[in-house]
Formats: sequence, structure tokens, C-alpha cells
Amino acid sequence: MASGFDQHRAARNQPGIKTSDAFMQTPDELVVKAKPFFLNYFNKLANDLNTLTAAPVSCSVGEIVLLRGKEELEPFFEMDRSMAYVKEDGQNLGDIHLLFNVETSIALTGLMMMMGEGIIKEQVKTRTYTEEIQEGFQEVANQVVGAMNELVERKLKGGHLHLSVTDHVEYGEFPKSLSPTITYLAVVVTIQVSNFTPQSAQWLLTQKLAEGLLGLKFPLTEAEMAAAGLEGGGGDGAAAAALAGGLLPGGSKPKTDSGIDLSAYANLGVNPNDFERRVDLDAYAGVGTDPSKAAKQKPPDLAAFAKLLPEEEGGGDVAAVASLGAGGSLSYSRNDNLPMPNEPGSVKAVMVEPPFSMKEEEKVIKAINAMRQDGYKYIGIDTTEGKLVRIITQSDLRQLMGPFFGTKAMTARDKAICTVPLSKINKEQSLIRIPITGTIQQAADLINEFDLRVLPVVSKAGVLRGYVTVHAVLKYYRNKRQG
Repeated sequence: MASGFDQHRAARNQPGIKTSDAFMQTPDELVVKAKPFFLNYFNKLANDLNTLTAAPVSCSVGEIVLLRGKEELEPFFEMDRSMAYVKEDGQNLGDIHLLFNVETSIALTGLMMMMGEGIIKEQVKTRTYTEEIQEGFQEVANQVVGAMNELVERKLKGGHLHLSVTDHVEYGEFPKSLSPTITYLAVVVTIQVSNFTPQSAQWLLTQKLAEGLLGLKFPLTEAEMAAAGLEGGGGDGAAAAALAGGLLPGGSKPKTDSGIDLSAYANLGVNPNDFERRVDLDAYAGVGTDPSKAAKQKPPDLAAFAKLLPEEEGGGDVAAVASLGAGGSLSYSRNDNLPMPNEPGSVKAVMVEPPFSMKEEEKVIKAINAMRQDGYKYIGIDTTEGKLVRIITQSDLRQLMGPFFGTKAMTARDKAICTVPLSKINKEQSLIRIPITGTIQQAADLINEFDLRVLPVVSKAGVLRGYVTVHAVLKYYRNKRQG
């Protein structure tokens, strides 16, 4: 079965055909490193899908290649697809596009929803993709992401995958979330569901995410070297390989304008030239916070801050937020009974959510009831000593239980999940928090830096005292501006 880029490979390997910058060669070392990782993942995924559908599902890993440019990506969309767009939101390393042949997604979803065998076969045969199938595909995607999340969290400290959206991509449509300027690791897998015809599916991982998972640098294109402001290469494969390893031709290491060694930060997704804008975590450790140091920090980028909010909460209102100050600076009123943003302890003024928490040994069903019946949006998870170790949100539980939970009788899977202790949820979460002695300025910086919707506030002993939300901080700065 053709993988969608076989024609391109044949074309680039023909004598006299010049390979453009968009057509990338895939190093053997990368394939050797990637194969075991994805074999492990797809074996686990097949078992999870077996449980979900109560039918035999097999996944066979095929080709693993590097792709770049619309010309190499477009063949995947020569027929309509079920697509899941997944973001790595733990370290912000990039995203994954999961592309399913609609026949596969119809078969998986139909079996999961216990549709009649005759109905499933007819819809697969005619490729009839209904709204009901699309809704069910969300749950299939949850299983697919969940299986990979376990590997991601083991490979990347603080790493976490979040299912952002699922969609039905029509024939010839090119998803806006795919960038023609980013290198993708494409993994082709053949999925067979029950006795249906095996179909090809593709996993497209952005370069930084794939590099983090595999512990391997990709070769850079000349365009990437030029974009990074790095000299050398000039089409020389050996030079490009050396550069990808952090060395320029001649053995020198790439530097920033200020002389910082770039190779030391190659896997962090960090531009050392921007370090002055990054969070000084020592300032938020809860011990020895220096108010004079905090007072020297720059005001938050409120225009970027507004983009973290959903539209229904005033998010995206960049023009309105930008009007709060000019040139990146703000002037604050002192006649509004509000603390100044750098005043120690001022974070209490933006703690709008109650400090509700549960013990690690309590079960998932108790958290579900607290959110559904009592209206809590965020739940802290405490140790037996009462120290906050992680938080879970309504979104976490929706992703865990699936889109149909609560709309019909509980399945055996639902009942099993409900008995899981909360200690197993978000187990590898890298908890970002702020001490109750902290400032609003520090809270804004942390929310900006880590793209948070909510920030827990803790006592000196690590006990949850409340939550700061994006909305509360943005509202504070709107009210605090000089009238």
C-alpha cells in the first residue's frame, strides 16, 4: 500500500533529478533510533484499541521519514482524512498530527459505539462519514493520545500531550495547523480493525518534539541555517551534519550575539538572547524572595497574555489590552484600593478560585462528583501530609473519561477508571506554583511563561491556599491602569 510519499522518493532518486531544499534525506541513524520507540508505542496502542472496541486491532509500523514543505505533505490529503491535532503542552516542544483513513476511523468508532456490523460495513464501503462518527472519533483519538502520553511523560521530564482538536479533513484540503516551513518526522503505520481491509495512517511529529523523544538531532536544511543566522554548510553534507550536532565547520560552536554557546541550549527550545525575558525561578521559590529584584522586572506582555483566554472570557482582545500601556510600559493608579503589582503578598488580590483539594488515595469518581455536582473547576491533589503535589482540571477529566461520559450508562471501562486513585492522574505533571507571599507581577510572569490557565497559590509549607486565573490577572491590570 502506497504511503503517500513514495512517488516523491522515486522522483528524487532518479538520475538527473535535483533534490530541492524541501525534499529531505532521512539518516539511517534516525530510523534505527525511532523504530523501537514507535514499535513499543503501537503495540500498546493496539492493546488499548482492542479494549476500546472489543475487537482485534493490529498496528504495523512502516516507513519513518523526514518531510518538509507543502509538496511533501500534500500527498497525505489526496483523500479525506480523520485528523487529530495534538499539542505537547508540558515543555511546548511542538505538536503531532494524527491522520487516519476514514475507513479506519469509521470501523474503530462504529465498533466502540456498538453499531450493528452491517451498518459499519456499509459505512466503511461507502466512506460515509457522519457527525456521529466524528464525535466518536474524539474518543478514539483520546485513546491514541493516552497511549503515547505514557511514553512522552517517561521520555520528557514534564512532557505532556493534550488533544487539542479533532476534525474531518476534506479531499484536497491542507490543514492550517501544518506548517510548510517545519520539518516533520512522518511515521507510517498500517492499522487493521477486525476483518476490515488494513489501511495506512500517518503520525506527523514536529522536529523539536521528535528530537526530544528520540534524543537525536535532525539534520538542518540550508534554509534553517540561514534562518538561525548561522554560517557554514553551503550544501556540504558533512558540514550540515556537524552543524546539526552543535558544531560549525572548523570546530567552532555557534554563538549568540552576546557570545552565549548555542549548542548548550539546542534541546531546550530556548533562545539565549531572550533570557532577560524568561522567568527567574529563584525569585518564586517562596524563600528569600527579593521584592527589590521583583520591582525591577518588566511588566507582562499583556497583548500576549490576552491570547491565553478563550473568546468568551475576553481572550484575543489584543487591541483593548494593548491600550493599557504604550511601548511595553504601564502607569498604575494608586486610588483604586488595589495593591501595586510588585507589592509582596499582592497575589492574594487575584486569588479568585477556592482552595479545594483531595488526597492522593481518593478515587477519580470523587473528583468527578466534586466538579459535576459542586462546580469546582480545579482540584488540588495533596499528599497525606497535606502538601500540594499536582492539580487536575475539568479538561483533564473530560479527556480521561471521553466525550460520552455522563450521557449514557457507565461502561466497564468507565467503572474501572472511576476506581483509579487520584495519585495516578497527571502523575508526571511539573507543578508550577507561587507562594502566598508572591506578587501579581510574578503570577503574571509565570502564567505567561508556561502558558497556564490557572496557577495554584501555596503556603510556606506547600499547602494549597487558592488559585490565580488568567482572567483574574488580566482583569486586575485593566482595573489598575492609570485613569
